[in-house]
Amino acid sequence: MQRIPAGEFDVLHYPFYYPCLWPQCPSTVAIHDVLVIEHPEWFPRPWVTAMRGLVRRGCQRAAAIVTASEEVASAIHSLCGVPRERIVVVKYGVDSETFFPQDSTATDAVRQRFGLLRPFLLQVGPFEPRRAVDLSIRALTAVRDELGDVELVLVGDTRHGVASSEPLPAFVRRLGRVSNSELASLYGAAGALLAPSYGEGFDLPVLEAVACGGVVVASDIPVHVEHYKGAVELFVRGDANSLAEACIRVLTDDSRIAALRSGGPRHAARFTWQECTRRHIELWQQVGPSS
Repeated sequence: MQRIPAGEFDVLHYPFYYPCLWPQCPSTVAIHDVLVIEHPEWFPRPWVTAMRGLVRRGCQRAAAIVTASEEVASAIHSLCGVPRERIVVVKYGVDSETFFPQDSTATDAVRQRFGLLRPFLLQVGPFEPRRAVDLSIRALTAVRDELGDVELVLVGDTRHGVASSEPLPAFVRRLGRVSNSELASLYGAAGALLAPSYGEGFDLPVLEAVACGGVVVASDIPVHVEHYKGAVELFVRGDANSLAEACIRVLTDDSRIAALRSGGPRHAARFTWQECTRRHIELWQQVGPSS
């Protein structure tokens, strides 16, 4: 894909951070975040060395840049020197045929399948330092002191900087990868999904969980506030006590639980892949040769 013959395409779209080195036609590129530039300490050094240059140079070559949040658009503008008018914010969508409110049959079945016989909080990876599993563990220790036997269930792969063989407290369960249908049922069965990340470009699991009528406790990073304020319980980023307090609220306050579970699907309905597709096609028509 680095050398595309001239005349083969009207527009090329690159869904992963940077376009080809020698574009022969207008190209657009999706930049989901610029965390590798903002926080290189969160990533392996070889990845940082390669990606920082590729992203910055790609920004200059692309006819337009697509990202999912105003927060990331502002960061691309300031850190990569891209004129704001070349950056288009297009929200992601959620697969409503998979992620929808789950009935008790589905949630009971997923509990039985994975042996989840106690109340549990869920966190979805892939896991790396910025996703703050250590913060979740510290917070859950305080939750257990208050409420008793509550487990933390981790779903997804483990990436760099988080030792997969590291001993974990007995109340932490690793399930690894699960199917999308299982994940939807886990969102519904969990007391809450924890989203304690220090940095994200969008955080799709949060959207999936609220679409399923799940309760979500999320850090107050700008992207979470931009997309999910009002549909999730926010806590102070990096503060284990604040996270523990938020967890206790959503596990014990019946009115708050009911409000989050009923309001989540309505909130998620604002995010559709159909609208995302329409906005991309509109952009490609603008940057293509016919424009």
